[in-house]
Amino acid sequence: MEASITPLAALSLNSDRHTILVRVTRMWEAVNKRTGAPLHTNVVLLDEKQTHMIAVIRNNQKQIYLPKLKEEEIYAISNFKLVPAPKQYKAVDADYSINFLYKTKIEKWVASAIIPLYKFELKPFPEVKNLVGNVAMLIDVLGMVKSYGKPETRNNGAQKIDVILTDHKNEIMLVTLWEDRVVQLQELLSPFKNEPVFVVTTGLLAKKFSTAASLSGTDATRCYANIDYAPLTDLKKALATTIDGKQGTLTAPTVEQFVTSTGETIQELPISSILKTVIPPEKQLVRCICRAQIVDVLGGNGWYYNCCPTCARAPQDMNGKYYCLACNEDIESLAQRFRIVVRVEDPTGTTTVTLFNKEAEQLVGVPLQKILVAQSQDQQLMEAIPPVVRNIIGKHCAFQLKITPYNIIQGCEEYTVSRVYEVPSLDTTTSMVPNTKFVADPIGGGIAKKQKLT
Repeated sequence: MEASITPLAALSLNSDRHTILVRVTRMWEAVNKRTGAPLHTNVVLLDEKQTHMIAVIRNNQKQIYLPKLKEEEIYAISNFKLVPAPKQYKAVDADYSINFLYKTKIEKWVASAIIPLYKFELKPFPEVKNLVGNVAMLIDVLGMVKSYGKPETRNNGAQKIDVILTDHKNEIMLVTLWEDRVVQLQELLSPFKNEPVFVVTTGLLAKKFSTAASLSGTDATRCYANIDYAPLTDLKKALATTIDGKQGTLTAPTVEQFVTSTGETIQELPISSILKTVIPPEKQLVRCICRAQIVDVLGGNGWYYNCCPTCARAPQDMNGKYYCLACNEDIESLAQRFRIVVRVEDPTGTTTVTLFNKEAEQLVGVPLQKILVAQSQDQQLMEAIPPVVRNIIGKHCAFQLKITPYNIIQGCEEYTVSRVYEVPSLDTTTSMVPNTKFVADPIGGGIAKKQKLT
């Protein structure tokens, strides 16, 4: 049989009589993003020439072929169809893919064969910013894990975790993993708590937050930690060598309450220190984390506001018509967003913070529009703070706050909450040192429990 083996690169569209000798490097189920329904199973095949290609197993073929395939094993596969590869979300850079037929034959290869365990479509960190919005190819990256956050739950119930990777030039990249990949990452990192971790992460898409590019996981995402892979070994050597050629120190990843896109740690401050914070001349704002309990919802300015549907800024009322100064255009239909001012306290003092739309919904657990519809029949209810909003009183949270010149110069606290994470209770024995680090914009997230309207 060995003489009749065809390399993947030599396959032709006009024949289904080829036999290939390949290693299964990874498999995953492609899922419809809107419905969650499985579409098909993708299988990455790699041959001795280090050419790789996707094979597609349709849902009605799973019971036939999936039991015959196992990752890392080598197989002789024949009687399949070579077809043009998809134009989008490609996990491997190949023009063609393989479709299994009813007559496809799969045999486990027991003889010797030199086929690598891994091949990835690695992209350097600096190239990621040029791939934002590009869905033709999924992205693979490698790096040392510098830090990672705690698992969070988004408004739609999706689980996420943020990870900061460092490359050979000490540049960083934020990677966000979703759903079952959150648990997979935790299990992957668990054996390496006190040592540096080098990972390859596959199947990512480039996103943009503020001015920084980041990476977000897909159903094709997989993480590999401390594997025997030459580029990872090279990265380890590069990071372990200082500029003067001496041996450096590699550190284990740290766990952060909130991971930022810059990879820096945001200092946790008690309320007493927040109230005394001074913004340095070279900074536009200060960010900090405050652990506190919500003790009241303040209704002086309501609990939501009308805004421009494009930029979310409050409009100008021009003789009964609304105009957005930021967008420089008239507004035909206003949108509504949460704006909830709450009083919070910790063992050192009390202050007020403002929860806007995303962060407010994370704690309330009910979308604003559902609340407005439920109260629309009674104008008095519309003006009052609804019970479902007041239910956030008593919650213990870690708030990421923005301290701006407005807060200090105008003497108006109501610090804006840029991220929120609900915690079981406050640890009043924790020492909070009044020391501040200044960092750039982070990626959003938080934890909430869905509620019913009451």
